[in-house]
Amino acid sequence: MKNSAPAAGRLIGLLSLFVAASVVAGALVAGLFVPAVAAMGGATKGSINWFNGLQASLPTADLSQQSVLMASDGKTQIARFYAENRQTVPLTRISKNMQAAIIAIEDSRFRDHGGVDPIGLVRAAASDYMGNGTQVQGASTLTQQYIKNLFVEQAARRGDKAGVQAATAKDASRKILEIRAAIDLEKRMNKDQILAAYLNIAYFGNNAYGIEAAAERYFSIHASQLSIEQSALLAGIVQAPFTYDPIRKKANAKNRRDTVLARMHELNVITDQQYAKAVKTPVKLKQRQPLSGCVAASRGLGFFCEYVRQMVAQGADAFAKLGSTRQARIDALDRGGLKIVSTIDLKIQAAALKSIQRYVPTGDRSRVATAAVTVEPGTGHVLAMAENKDFSPKAGPRTTEINYNVDTNLGGSAGFQTGSTFKAFTLATWLKDGRGLGASIDASRKSIPVNEFLQCGGSHIHATDVYDFDNSEPNSAKRLNVLGATAGSVNTAFVNMEQQLPLCDISKTAEGMGVHLAGKAKFCSGQPTSTDLPDCIASMTLGPFSIAPLTMASAYATFAADGTYCPSFPVLGIKDADGNGIPIKAPTCDKDGLDPDVAHGVTYALKGVIPHGTATNINGLVPGHVAGKTGTTNNSVDTWFVGYSKQRTTAVWVGDPNIYKKSGRTYARRSLNGRTIGGRSYGTVFGATIAAPIWAGIMRTAVQGTDTGDWDGPPGSMLGSDGSTASLGSDVPDVTGKSIGEAFAILAQAGFQPKVGGSVDSDAPAGSVASTDPGAGTSANDGDTVTVHPSNGRGGGTGQGTTAGQGKGSGKGNGNGKGRKHKPPRT
Repeated sequence: MKNSAPAAGRLIGLLSLFVAASVVAGALVAGLFVPAVAAMGGATKGSINWFNGLQASLPTADLSQQSVLMASDGKTQIARFYAENRQTVPLTRISKNMQAAIIAIEDSRFRDHGGVDPIGLVRAAASDYMGNGTQVQGASTLTQQYIKNLFVEQAARRGDKAGVQAATAKDASRKILEIRAAIDLEKRMNKDQILAAYLNIAYFGNNAYGIEAAAERYFSIHASQLSIEQSALLAGIVQAPFTYDPIRKKANAKNRRDTVLARMHELNVITDQQYAKAVKTPVKLKQRQPLSGCVAASRGLGFFCEYVRQMVAQGADAFAKLGSTRQARIDALDRGGLKIVSTIDLKIQAAALKSIQRYVPTGDRSRVATAAVTVEPGTGHVLAMAENKDFSPKAGPRTTEINYNVDTNLGGSAGFQTGSTFKAFTLATWLKDGRGLGASIDASRKSIPVNEFLQCGGSHIHATDVYDFDNSEPNSAKRLNVLGATAGSVNTAFVNMEQQLPLCDISKTAEGMGVHLAGKAKFCSGQPTSTDLPDCIASMTLGPFSIAPLTMASAYATFAADGTYCPSFPVLGIKDADGNGIPIKAPTCDKDGLDPDVAHGVTYALKGVIPHGTATNINGLVPGHVAGKTGTTNNSVDTWFVGYSKQRTTAVWVGDPNIYKKSGRTYARRSLNGRTIGGRSYGTVFGATIAAPIWAGIMRTAVQGTDTGDWDGPPGSMLGSDGSTASLGSDVPDVTGKSIGEAFAILAQAGFQPKVGGSVDSDAPAGSVASTDPGAGTSANDGDTVTVHPSNGRGGGTGQGTTAGQGKGSGKGNGNGKGRKHKPPRT
């Protein structure tokens, strides 16, 4: 039998000290005894003066809280970030039932004591010291529990595992400091403040920290809506969240709930009728599993969400107020209770998702992917960001965590070759060099020694090989003007333009508009690996570099904004947990990104691409004035359309990002040609085939309510060849029997704006030119539109048929490679 004499002696000594300390300390908070237990590690070693001199500094009461990412309306939530699922709420937003339940089961004398409950302490002391006398536990008031949880929370935020263990250790030293801190806290906070603080910090199991998160997790309601039985269930969990888990251990949870209800009834907190009804009510859960981070983002904005997260993490300048290190800024996101208002326009985002799904649905059997991003010229705000995948770290037919819209370091891919969309930067450099849109260009030369291409300072590329290139379809025109070459995306013309310019000038023009590689690479001998555009690649103008869609959208937005380049940015503002604004340093726009006259000249040329160029299939689909450019790489591996109005710019990429085994150990990405995509069978796929219609579907919504007026025209001298004005007029050339592309080149060379009209009955081969309007030999002014009517091959007659569109991309090489030949799509 256990000898109780030593234990009894310890108990008498403890009680004596308790009484003495209570009397001398006056210890009278609201007329109650304040205990001063001076037992360090179980050894009696103190006095009242020792206890009163204890210092129990509390950590700050900043709790880990969820941060929320909002749309630009400031109301619609996109995603939450949190390390602990917690939403702090005031006591006024916590059900009275919940307040009563937690007090009843955890600290029924909460409203009466001064932070420490003498009666409970004596009872616990008797229980502990009748044992082995080495531990002090139990008797914790809500105030004491709050203090313990506060030390645990702050240690967890520091990543201090030892601190967490120390804060929960069952030893006398910790208990005495906890008591001292509780007494001090009750002098600084009233009971309602302490109760609210406790309910917001308590852990309710299943990653639910605080009562608001618990109400949402188990019942899908707010804490203010908790019923009596729901409150009793939650109040019962805090003692042992695993043991009383209502999801996995329902019987335990119900028994504990009923215990709480009985205690509430005993204390007359609830009536006989309320008690009888509550204990008969089965435990009914309506679970809501909260997902942290971008996986749970709504409205297809998982990729945008991750882009914002990466921007904050890496934004040492823009987001410096959130922390001086990457980890500090991530901690601010996950624990700081921030409200981040993003730039996302929900209407444009919805339009982007709808347009993408129409042509390349999520999970499409083709495995083809598409990405689209819309920015606002003049601000750089990212208004929409979408792709035909669901954001998830688990890769599959429908999912990926790779954001095809952004650079590698922001969670993106290595980028995609841009094809003819890069020609816009060659054109801008051409105009910066004082040359004109009416300049006549040699379009017949298809082979140039690489050492004839200029780098900086007048030096040539040091190489002995020859760059061979060609057009997307046969072209018999030996010369054509720059406007015609742009509308028809004539590769031979643009390579010959490029050969007259230093390649470094083209790269500098593009870089001034924010263009860079999506990931680091090395192209030129002697130059380091970087994201800078190389100046040693002869095929530069045909787009061999891997660039992200967001980069292309921001660059083209410079044309739209009269030459002002604005780096892309996804955040409008940030507030802390208390609603105070946190300063952010958004990147500034560069009004000198491009000379306004040059921007107007490029836009003047790109406006011709849609009505009478390579993207006639989308002509008229977007209201107002728009400009843009198609892009297609070798064998149609990557296809693009990048276009803009005055206040909206959208870039769309379509391709198959997967790597397939080609032969032996050779792996490559597959062409889009000859495949069924989104339920449609395609022959040759160009930038106009899929990317352009997706772009039009987005822009129809994006331009609503914005300025869709025309831009200022370029100076008259820019319309000529080299500082002179264009000729006043000439006769319409005879292009009967020629291919549509060949006819376009001939008509553009003559100074006219060609476009495709309806097909007509003719003896000419189907698809070739049957006639023009005005007809061949008719005198017309430069710049007039000439409508080209294709033959339907039926012979005789002039009946109108359906409109046929032309989609043409660009051949590109690696400096020596030969551009591909292909036929235009039938759209």
